[in-house]
Amino acid sequence: MRHFKILGFRSELTAILFTLAVTIFLLFQSCSQEKESLSIGNNGNIESIIIPDNSDEVINFAASELQEYLKKITGKELEISETTEASSGRSISLTVDSNEDIIWDGFRIETTKKGIVILANESRGLLNAVYTILEEKGCSFVYPGEEEEIVPSITLVEFPAVEKTYNPIVRHRGLTPYGLHGGSVETGRTFIDWMGKNRMNFIIVSEDRPSDTKGPAHANIWKEVDDELLPELQKRGFTIDMSEHCTQIFFPRSLFKDHPDWFALNDGERKLGELPYAGQICYSNKDAVEYYATEVAAYATEHPEMHFIGTWPLDGGNYCECEDCKDSLTVFRAAMRVAEKVGEVRPDMIVEHLAYKPQTWHPPAMEKLPANMSVLWCRPYHEIDHLLKEWVDKTEHGGGVYKFEYFMGDNYNLFANVWLRPEYSANLVPHVQEMGLRGVISLYLPIENWWRSSFNNWFFARACWNPEFNVDELLTEYCERYYGDQATEIKEVFNIVLTEFQPEPYISPLEAGSSRLEQVRTSSEKIFNKLDEITAGAKDDKVLVRIERLKTFVEFSLLHCEAFSSLDIADLNRLVEYSREHRHHEMVVMYPDYVEYRNLNNFREH
Repeated sequence: MRHFKILGFRSELTAILFTLAVTIFLLFQSCSQEKESLSIGNNGNIESIIIPDNSDEVINFAASELQEYLKKITGKELEISETTEASSGRSISLTVDSNEDIIWDGFRIETTKKGIVILANESRGLLNAVYTILEEKGCSFVYPGEEEEIVPSITLVEFPAVEKTYNPIVRHRGLTPYGLHGGSVETGRTFIDWMGKNRMNFIIVSEDRPSDTKGPAHANIWKEVDDELLPELQKRGFTIDMSEHCTQIFFPRSLFKDHPDWFALNDGERKLGELPYAGQICYSNKDAVEYYATEVAAYATEHPEMHFIGTWPLDGGNYCECEDCKDSLTVFRAAMRVAEKVGEVRPDMIVEHLAYKPQTWHPPAMEKLPANMSVLWCRPYHEIDHLLKEWVDKTEHGGGVYKFEYFMGDNYNLFANVWLRPEYSANLVPHVQEMGLRGVISLYLPIENWWRSSFNNWFFARACWNPEFNVDELLTEYCERYYGDQATEIKEVFNIVLTEFQPEPYISPLEAGSSRLEQVRTSSEKIFNKLDEITAGAKDDKVLVRIERLKTFVEFSLLHCEAFSSLDIADLNRLVEYSREHRHHEMVVMYPDYVEYRNLNNFREH
């Protein structure tokens, strides 16, 4: 009897121990699976990209971009499936759902045992997430064009456990592309693609602004490119602002014949003058403003693809000098009437007031602007900032205030010689925060001359997503990815450029005169010597091309400084000739006719 009890006890104990061992094993396996690294590529465990059923074009495009670039990186193509068709394997899931921690345009990335979940409140945020993931895996999109991108080749891309929310510091991050016309459609397509990859989301275009200079640099003619480029913007979820100086589209000069009193009084006479700098509206004439507002509203109705519409006067001044137009709020009141008319037919559209000249930059006494109005501020930072702050306070619950930025990529304002300015570009972000601005829209003139402007805007775009942004760290990343084995030496060159050759703050060449010349010559000599040494040791053909572009930039900038130091026409001619001889580097140096056009008035015969 006792022997039987002992045997039964042993059998029961064995069963308990076996059950416990199995439980521990299964628990270990479960934990092991949860902690198993997610990966794509050779022996990777992520099999597909999952998108919501009936996804819109932005989500579909985001999924296709993720699929394409992960294949470029790893050689493995992930299948794209809708939720109802998804397999049970691990996946990257693109999801749109409400999350109070995510602001507009932001997103969240989470890794689970089933895969990676990318969450956003709207489709556009998912596209931002895709490009963020690609950057974190080694891609770089500093310059426009597939041939300029850095895409690493990696056998296996791993995704460690993470739960992180990414929100933009600046809501709208945009550009105004000049050089956009029927002959530059493909350049425009590449430009828009580059903007999207840098998580920009806002673009200003003009229905019809012909170039007013030799060549196409000042053209912004949307009507010639919209059929081709509108789909490019829409599948990236862009906010589109039909704006710029295109008054004549809504208020044609042909009206002058029957209504000369609708046009500006200048020097005691109402006259048209020559485009593009003459023919302003008499903004105190109620009939003129009513006609203008009606036409803008009609355009808004016919173009639901536009989200903002501008009320910019013509460029260059020549505002009406009649007694009623001397009131500094006359132009703004006209913009308010436009907003009222547009609001009747397009309550979703924002009407933009341009605060650009003394006739337009003073805010009204009213506590709040109409909810469908925004303000585009076109003055340098810290200049009459008290007026800027007033505009911000009055638009807080409406369309907001945007800064129109010139100093990252405008060859007109910068005398055909844009500086490399990563620190300035990144520091725009805290200023936006401090002033409470809704966005920054930078003039990019022109899109064909992209080497300098893209560099600056890349630093700005990256800073818009990182509150702890470090310029030096990002410069290191740039050099490593674009210059490979020569990265350390090239960074030394960039440091000379940024601290000696073109140190902050920027000084207009007219103001600098000859004061910078000695330092520019000395530092350029140091740069040339270093570049010669680096070139001798470089083996990669792409790296050699990039070094040559950097050298071209320094050579042209040196000649530019020498020319403005003397203001001798012979030195300007040397600058123009250098441009003519370096058309293979048109992305670095403006074309010769423009160099001459922009600077000729400042030079003289000696």
